[in-house]
Amino acid sequence: MSSTCLPPDVLVEILSRLPPKSLLRFRCVSKTWLALIGNHDFFSTNLLNHSILTTQNPTHPLPLILVKATDKSNAEKFVFYSLSYDTLDCVSQIPMNLPLAPVHFLVRPYYYLKLVASSNGLLCLYDFRTRDVYLWNPTTPYVGFKAIPPLSPPPFSVGFGFDPNSSDFKVVSVRHVVNGSGIAALIAEVYSMSRGSWRLLDLRVPYGIFADSQTLALGGVFLWLAEQDGGQIISFNFTDEVFRTIPLPYSRDPLRFYHQMMELNGYVAMAIFPLDFWNIKMSLEIWVLLEFGVKESWTRFVSIEIPMDLGRPLGFWKKGKLFMENSEGQLVLYDPFTQTKNYLQIEGLKESFEVVLHTQSSVAINGGQDNL
Repeated sequence: MSSTCLPPDVLVEILSRLPPKSLLRFRCVSKTWLALIGNHDFFSTNLLNHSILTTQNPTHPLPLILVKATDKSNAEKFVFYSLSYDTLDCVSQIPMNLPLAPVHFLVRPYYYLKLVASSNGLLCLYDFRTRDVYLWNPTTPYVGFKAIPPLSPPPFSVGFGFDPNSSDFKVVSVRHVVNGSGIAALIAEVYSMSRGSWRLLDLRVPYGIFADSQTLALGGVFLWLAEQDGGQIISFNFTDEVFRTIPLPYSRDPLRFYHQMMELNGYVAMAIFPLDFWNIKMSLEIWVLLEFGVKESWTRFVSIEIPMDLGRPLGFWKKGKLFMENSEGQLVLYDPFTQTKNYLQIEGLKESFEVVLHTQSSVAINGGQDNL
């Protein structure tokens, strides 16, 4: 039976059960299927958007929402909030005070400590003041905290993830070195938690990784957003230990447009909005990358307007709802489809919030120490 002979409601029911990658391929079957599934110029609810939103997270049990906020009165004091994924109720909050250290004048106060990534129950933290890298299990906060061996010169950017093939946690560092001829170069090294040592990688590091680059951990892959020269995403796979790149959906001037990289149900999502401070509302586009390495799989997910009292998006919750911060330094849950806001009773220094999905684990960190 031809698809054109199927009743429309039956066709919709069948297509709605398919994953996003399949729907992408099936858009070329007919004009009817293209209209149902959605295309780059179709902003209303369609089957492709529905499939992206309803993709099941394979994590069991459900992860926690981990929020890092900087204390408004002390930039060297942080609080980590664990929120229930189902209800957003606060399950726990853990304060952390960084040890005293000189502060470089270029380091912004709200950026002293970066939450690099959460992976399989462990967190990786990076101190911008000292360039120290920490591994931490917040489930056992006072014994599961470790500074990994330093490098000289120290890395200006690090990534973190889990290698399922070796069942090992790894940190990748990117740093500048100067050879005997006085020529500076970028090198990458990998730290193995099981071995407790660093190893130099014999490969070229793509241009575009900087100290303040946006980053994202997704499965066993770590991502950097490089906005120079038209923009691209640089990835590092912790299994094969190789860098790869993928262009952004289209080139936007980073001086006029802001890009925010996030995860949406296991996919890379990119929020793009203009740096226009004269309007009372901000136009926001969200694109989703359905297949890494394939530029054509970038799909425009939604185009919305958000109130100007809300800042950058921080991450997704259920049904496409966004964690955002407002101009008062409050964490807000914003529904872009109903344009409603819900204040989550968490405050911090403006632009200091970081939000990740975190799965609790009893993984031990060798040499863990009470540094909190």
